[in-house]
Amino acid sequence: MRGDQKAFESLYNSFYEDIYRFVRYFLSESDAQEVVSDVFFKVWCNRDKLGYVTNFRSYLYTIARNESYNYLRLLKRIQNIPLDELPVSLTINEECVEGLLIEKEMIEVYNQAVEELPERCKLIFLMVREEKLKHKDIAEILSITTGTIEQQMNIAIRKISDTVRTHYPQLLVSNDKLKIG
Repeated sequence: MRGDQKAFESLYNSFYEDIYRFVRYFLSESDAQEVVSDVFFKVWCNRDKLGYVTNFRSYLYTIARNESYNYLRLLKRIQNIPLDELPVSLTINEECVEGLLIEKEMIEVYNQAVEELPERCKLIFLMVREEKLKHKDIAEILSITTGTIEQQMNIAIRKISDTVRTHYPQLLVSNDKLKIG
């Protein structure tokens, strides 16, 4: 990609949404747009060194994390993003009003449970479940071990399951599925 603007444009179009969504875990919408621009500017400025990068996705997420932290330090504030602002895609049976209300309530309970997770635990959970990143990539991005990720995921799933179970005792909650019992 040495100076090739079309290649950079393709890279930008391929990764922009993922990096933007990731940065939104740390920052507000307007701040995230600025930081994402900084991330891609940094990639462009260091394009001659990209040949040495073995995992570009992790490299990009690491820059995004560092730029987000630097931005927060600069502003000397930390801002949490409500989960209801994150895009959620669900298939809903429009004909069943009761079903809609129950599903909406369940989503609110789930979102609240995720929101109540400790900050690091929540970040790891969202990176695994929402961003669909591999444990190895997350470990590299956050500079932690894969064992720590597994521990944090176990904590997150246990806490979310406990919250869901309190609101819906008739449901059997497992790691990945909810079953009516």
